Amino acid sequence: MFDSLVNWRNWRLPVKLAAVLIVPVAIAVGAGVLHIGTQIDRADSYSALQRLVKVRAALIPVIDGVQEERRIVAEGAGPRVLAEQVKRTDDARAALRAQIAKTSLSEVVTARMNDVQAGIGDLPALRERAGGDVPAVIGSYSELADSLLDVDEVLASEFGDAALLRTAMGLHHVVHVRDQVLYQQAVVLSGLARGQLTTAEVRSLVESNVKLGYIADEFAALATPDQMKTYGKNFSGPDVEAQRTMLATAVLHPTSDAANTGRPRQQPLPIAAADWSRASGAVAAAMGGVVTGLQDDLRTTADRLRDESSDAAGTASAILFASLVLAATVGFVVGRYLLRSLNELRRSALDVAWDKLPEMVATGRGSTDVEPVPVHTTEEFGEVARAFDAVHQQAVKSVIEQASMRANMRNIFVNLSRRSQSLVERQLKLMEELEKYEEDPDQLANLFKLDHLATRMRRNNENLMVLSGGDVARRFHKPIPLTDVLRAAAAEIEQYQRVMVHTAPNAEVVGYVASDLVRLLAELLDNATAFSPPHTQVAISASIEAGGIVEIDVVDQGIGIDPEALGAVNHRLEAAGEGVDVQVSREMGLFVVGRLAARHQIVVRLDAKQGKGTRAIVLVPAELAPRREESWESFRGEAIDRKQASWFQQTSAAAPPPPPARARQTPESARGFLDAFQRGVQRGLPDHQESR
Repeated sequence: MFDSLVNWRNWRLPVKLAAVLIVPVAIAVGAGVLHIGTQIDRADSYSALQRLVKVRAALIPVIDGVQEERRIVAEGAGPRVLAEQVKRTDDARAALRAQIAKTSLSEVVTARMNDVQAGIGDLPALRERAGGDVPAVIGSYSELADSLLDVDEVLASEFGDAALLRTAMGLHHVVHVRDQVLYQQAVVLSGLARGQLTTAEVRSLVESNVKLGYIADEFAALATPDQMKTYGKNFSGPDVEAQRTMLATAVLHPTSDAANTGRPRQQPLPIAAADWSRASGAVAAAMGGVVTGLQDDLRTTADRLRDESSDAAGTASAILFASLVLAATVGFVVGRYLLRSLNELRRSALDVAWDKLPEMVATGRGSTDVEPVPVHTTEEFGEVARAFDAVHQQAVKSVIEQASMRANMRNIFVNLSRRSQSLVERQLKLMEELEKYEEDPDQLANLFKLDHLATRMRRNNENLMVLSGGDVARRFHKPIPLTDVLRAAAAEIEQYQRVMVHTAPNAEVVGYVASDLVRLLAELLDNATAFSPPHTQVAISASIEAGGIVEIDVVDQGIGIDPEALGAVNHRLEAAGEGVDVQVSREMGLFVVGRLAARHQIVVRLDAKQGKGTRAIVLVPAELAPRREESWESFRGEAIDRKQASWFQQTSAAAPPPPPARARQTPESARGFLDAFQRGVQRGLPDHQESR
């Protein structure tokens, strides 16, 4: 195949025309497919990011629920309010689990999410502790909120696109800032419930305020001007200032666990719980607005980028398709004119090579006038067409001459066969006359040997008739018993003494098949005796199988045939029946067997095991050898008393006498049938009348 690709001069004309366009088209297709694939991959990645946006949108309500439970515990709002918030938190958790089930997350996100699920699983126990150590419960809620914020940060880092990563990280920072505000709210509310803050709580408030400023600076470094404008607008105003002032007051107020140096009893925090809750809630609500805006920006940006990638892939596909259509159109228009004449020339040549010439070869008849190729131009294709017409004319003349020669040779073979057969028939009649009057046993035996040799010569002449396509004159009009056919086949070979004819089933071979079946079996018996030891016997038997098919077996005790040679022999039998040329000079018997079997739809195959002899199987269709219905009077060798009625018949004077019984077939009558067959006359006709 590599040589055919390298040798481009032998390419077909359409291939050469296509090669002119294949390079630029291939480059365009490759670049287009690569660009389309890139855009499709980007669209898929943005679709995955859209699913991440939905996961984050489902995660933030869970964070809000944990933060709200923390505030309720710190404020001491009561079990009923906490129970209502617990239901909202659990609903948010269920929505988060459903969204995660629809999304394929990375291993890092999955691991963090599993850790958080374990922490969330401790919420029922944490809620039962709400009436106990409030600072410890607030700390546990804060740790869970921090874990959820870590998951949100990991989710934000999954946004690989720069346009989305900045917004995703900015959203995380705003959520974190809001968490710090709500944490401060819960800590101060816990202190207000006791009257004062502890030193640890004050320290945590200071650390939270520092962390809040650091996170706000990170957000400012990533946010766009519009996002910063929105953030600044929401994170300013009277409520924000009031929250900062009250937070500073709480931090600067003496703590409840400070050392007592003889001073008067410390006063409670000078902050109203309602004012603190209102101011902190307002700041958290303002941050919630920023979170909502950033979520919308993230979702809108992901949708826009996905749509842009999909549109780009569609546009590139349309351009690529249009380019291919244009290239195909140009190639079709340019090549159609060139290929039209070539196709006409090719079609005419193939029609002559595959249909017209083979038909003339098979029939031997046809007109010497050829139909010209329908290409009437004066350029190169027209010249080739005229040259082909001249070649076609010469081929037709050669075919007709060859057919005439084959017919002459076939007629010669038929005439020679008939002349030789006539001489053999006369020789057989002469030997029969000599056998009648010969009394010397030794001389009679020699005459029988000559008789069978002449019979074999006659069979060879008949084989020559089969090879030449002619038909043999020996035919029967009446059905012949299958047993007589087997015996006649045995009598046709030289070593007939070695053939053992087994009893055959009660069937009759139709007359026009009987002579060909005898000849077919004689060839098989001849081969069996020739390729088996002289001291062994060859058995021929018959049986009726399913469907009424008559199976005739010819079995010898020779050396057998190896499987490879057996397959080749069976193939040659089928090829001879299909009319395929074989080595007739060396395997004339097999060729004749195949021809005769194909003539009557008889199946012949050989079966052998090396060292155990060969078995020839002949399957005769049921319609060619129907089973013969026998009556009580037709059994051979059975004498029926005409005067005695059967036991199942009623004796009556008016009963008609039974028909005469059929006479037993004697060896002399069987020999007479064989002699009549060898002479080529029909059984029952006068000796001078030839069977047709």
